[in-house]
Amino acid sequence: MGIHSRDLQTVNKRLPLKDAQEKVTGTHEFPYDFTVPGMVYGRILRSPHAHAKILRIDTSKAEALPGVIAVITHKDVPAEEWIGLWTNYRGCVMDDKVRFVGDEVAAVAAIDLRTADRALELIDVEYEILPHVLTAVEAMKPGAPQVKTSGNNSKDVVLVKWGDIEEGFRDADVVVEGTTFNNAQDQATFSRNSPIASWTPDKTKLTLWSGCTAPSELKDAVANLVKLPKGNVRIVALPTGPSLGKWWFNNLEMMTVFLAKKAHRPVKIVLRQEEVFAGIKRRHIESTVGRLGVMKDGTMVSMQVNDIFDNGAYGDKNDIFQSLSELWPRVEHGHFEMYGVSTNLVTAGCMRGVGDLTMNFALEVLIHKAAEQIDMDPVELRRINAARAGDPCRGQDIHHELFASHLPYPDKVIISSCAMEECLAKGVDEFDWKRRWGGWQSTNKSSGAVKRGVGMATAMHVCGIRYTGDCGAIVKVNADGSANLMVSLGRQGNGNDSTQCQIAAEELGIPYDMVSIDCNDTNVTPWGQGSTASTSTYLSGTATREAAQDAKRKILKLAAAKFEEPADNLDIKDGIIYSKTQHNKRIPLTDVLEDKLPDFWELSKQPCIVGSTVTNVPDDQIPKHVAAHFVELEVDTDTGEIKLLDYLQVQDSGRLINPEVCENQLNGGYYQGVGFTLIEELVHNDAGRIVNPNFAHYKIFRCGDLPDPKIHFIEQDDPVGPFGAKGLGEAPICVPPGAIALAIYNATGVWMTETPFTPERVLKALGKI
Repeated sequence: MGIHSRDLQTVNKRLPLKDAQEKVTGTHEFPYDFTVPGMVYGRILRSPHAHAKILRIDTSKAEALPGVIAVITHKDVPAEEWIGLWTNYRGCVMDDKVRFVGDEVAAVAAIDLRTADRALELIDVEYEILPHVLTAVEAMKPGAPQVKTSGNNSKDVVLVKWGDIEEGFRDADVVVEGTTFNNAQDQATFSRNSPIASWTPDKTKLTLWSGCTAPSELKDAVANLVKLPKGNVRIVALPTGPSLGKWWFNNLEMMTVFLAKKAHRPVKIVLRQEEVFAGIKRRHIESTVGRLGVMKDGTMVSMQVNDIFDNGAYGDKNDIFQSLSELWPRVEHGHFEMYGVSTNLVTAGCMRGVGDLTMNFALEVLIHKAAEQIDMDPVELRRINAARAGDPCRGQDIHHELFASHLPYPDKVIISSCAMEECLAKGVDEFDWKRRWGGWQSTNKSSGAVKRGVGMATAMHVCGIRYTGDCGAIVKVNADGSANLMVSLGRQGNGNDSTQCQIAAEELGIPYDMVSIDCNDTNVTPWGQGSTASTSTYLSGTATREAAQDAKRKILKLAAAKFEEPADNLDIKDGIIYSKTQHNKRIPLTDVLEDKLPDFWELSKQPCIVGSTVTNVPDDQIPKHVAAHFVELEVDTDTGEIKLLDYLQVQDSGRLINPEVCENQLNGGYYQGVGFTLIEELVHNDAGRIVNPNFAHYKIFRCGDLPDPKIHFIEQDDPVGPFGAKGLGEAPICVPPGAIALAIYNATGVWMTETPFTPERVLKALGKI
């Protein structure tokens, strides 16, 4: 399908990352390392209470401490709310209330961190303690303490529905039900974002350096809040290492901006590791109730999912649905219902996989249960019902309603490509599933306390969302044949900057080494959606390719005069322009770029080739990346411990731009998804305080703790994506809970329904505690 990989020069190749040398030599500057001349250091005073009103705040002693430059409170910031990307934050920078343990109360700028820490101790705050609410279910009850200043704790319900589910359940041969619960997971980033803000002396221009993966959106949010023209605000997105949703941007940047404004100096706010865990953002806590109706032949006829998720104190999402209904579009009747609820916990928002991790877990368990009831292989049940290219993409109307309700909606919206059947078939063969899976009667086949089982599951995720803005790109081709690419991404360690260079190089027909990229400076790059929701390869990559096409057209237009052939007859490969009809006619690209053409430009001037675009993807063809995972494990029924023995991932992400980068993404999703399933949990006490805000007590898996996953890709070109590519990074984290839950059931005969599956919860499910 499409261009064969052997015809590609740069795409689909294992090429080194552009920043590889910086990383291995230690010269790669992360936010914690970055400095600017004359800067001072900031610290934040945080609330010890989950909910309280600030009656009095006295900063006079702190301001009098030698070395203190400035102190800000809610009196120094706008009274209006600001809204973060995809409503991951909605609230004031600070006001006269605190809404979670760790909420920002004040900030200090001082000549060093030691002085700033001492100044925090000198700030005197008098609080009126208010009732707090820590769970979404309690927050939804009449009379519950109200978290936000306006509106109810519970946002309006979001529905995706079709058909008549009750009719479907009446017609079904089998109906299964279930409830799952997911505790909070942290991104557990080793990086600590440490933004620096600097104003010009007249306060008319602002520069903000921050480990941000959405620099264009951050620029807009800051400019709107500080009331400056967008051209007067510059964002420089520093590398973060993994972001996973943590470092899109947060209230931390706004605190830095206003502290620097009062200090009249560049200010860098440095977070402690505990603040990264307990003061920024985490994954939602979710409860999901579902029903599934199937026929004896395996046809799913009715599907219902009701999901309640907590937004914490400042999250404001009413929708964490992404792809759940779209993985099963052949179901005749569907109903997906979501409630976002405010609580007095640290802000919750988008984290890798969002609802496709949590709600998918609930639905995968229901599909397993239905397969058992009709005595069908769980792989076969999925094969019968899974999405295919051309199937309806029903969830898109929600995004249209949220972001573009003033625009007409397409008559038909379809999935542009989907190789789920091929993923399942590949997994069955490579895992030797038919031999390992002994059927539903094989439960407890192992002897002794240690039981062995196998499982599998599937998932789907978006490849970016067109409704949150267009993407721009600029490609400047220099006289020596090199090119500069400018596209807004941010840098979070996933190789997306290198991927964009491969796309540009392939389209231009020049070597990869001849392309450099600026992706993090809003004074250089056009507006773009950044690195969110598996966006960068599909959406930004589309813009990059179109800008390179524009530059290439201009080059070939110049070359046509030399070749005395139409530009359509010419192409470029390895930096050589050649005739597609007369193969002996070839000249170096530089012969055109360095030539002086008096009839086209002024004498003595070299041609300047600039290609650009502002683009988006179609609104009627929606790509999805999909995955099928297979696992074998052991459960010690005496201790509750789970040990993974073998793990296989098969994924459809279209054509791979850089296979090595893609494999690393799947590896990362595996470790984080298994961590979510088995060990990762932010624990809150009754006062709302996180009791494990550090790596000593919040455990994550290391490479030696799990078997290396076996990875396979189904490279089926997407008809819209750049060179057939789609998104990649989020489906891998969404599959492990469902696969591991089935394997535990296969081994022990009990279903695990609350993540993480800790030894205590396993023993409780087994009835041993």
